[in-house]
Amino acid sequence: MTIGDIETPALLLDLDVLQNNIRIMAEYLKDKTVKLRPHTKCHKTPVIAHMQVKAGARGITVAKLGEAEVMANAGIENIFIANQVVQMSKIEKLVNLNRYSNVSVAVDNPDVIDTLSSIASKKNVKINTIVEIDVGLNRCGVLPGKPSVELAKKIARSKGLIFEGVMGWEGYAAFIEDFTKRREECKKCYHKIVETAEQIRKAGMEVNTVSCGGTTSFNIAAEYPGINELHAGSYVLMSLMHSLKKVPFKPSLTVLTTVISRSTQERVITDGGIKAFSRYGGNPKVHGISGVEVHELHGEHGLLDLNDPSVDLRVGDKIEFIPAYPGSTVNLHNKFYVMLGDLVEAIWNIEGRGRVD
Repeated sequence: MTIGDIETPALLLDLDVLQNNIRIMAEYLKDKTVKLRPHTKCHKTPVIAHMQVKAGARGITVAKLGEAEVMANAGIENIFIANQVVQMSKIEKLVNLNRYSNVSVAVDNPDVIDTLSSIASKKNVKINTIVEIDVGLNRCGVLPGKPSVELAKKIARSKGLIFEGVMGWEGYAAFIEDFTKRREECKKCYHKIVETAEQIRKAGMEVNTVSCGGTTSFNIAAEYPGINELHAGSYVLMSLMHSLKKVPFKPSLTVLTTVISRSTQERVITDGGIKAFSRYGGNPKVHGISGVEVHELHGEHGLLDLNDPSVDLRVGDKIEFIPAYPGSTVNLHNKFYVMLGDLVEAIWNIEGRGRVD
């Protein structure tokens, strides 16, 4: 099977680039005390998670309980849910998962700690629990300093729970285009979480995990004293949003479409619209063909402008795109076509697709 045989729209995964991205991250961290727990919400695929663990990752990170179930059932044994799990039924499932896999969870609310402790202790299960700290994103997370220390104390004295450490996400700073400014703003975030971790230690508790750092800030977080875990994930696939200066990874993910109409010299229509691409972060970019830009995406159609009308694109031709953001585009598809050149090497089911529960 070749690229010409693939029915579109479809996700393509360049196996050589994927493996090289995994290798670059592993080699960068090889001699450092910082460990990688890659976020798998971008690819949602156990086989890729296993590749990352085999390359040295200490475990994986997920965004949702549903993703944790998929990964645990695929044999991943060390999983961190970097999000709040608050519904009673979901907390029950989280506790049950810990009967056959180590699934830790972030918390930022004392009432949730009480519920988690009650269910875990009744089932004689221990849950590793991490305090999420708001380091500036203004999303989930308790404030740095005393509020975080108090929450850590509550976890430490709660039956069925083990206080593991702290996490934060410097998302507002990690996508600053200028690397010097990006580093400066990220360090402000790291100072908050590292100082809070030290305050927790002074209160008599061990802090095993201090986790920060994404794909565009991994090499800033890894150099900051006190950070010992990264949760970068999109580096394996990459995207337009993540292709910033000082980020050494290349796009392994593209979306393949087919030209279905060319009624004028200036406009080409493909079969890839917003049901094939997420527009989070903007429109996708044409890959490998100069002078062709996305004009607009409809439900089932991609409208492309040809800046050079002499570009030879005909009905039936294939066009690849790099998405603006990987995770929300991957979640629209059921499988990856794994490519070696123009040959389909394998087809991997995206087993976490739709698991936003």
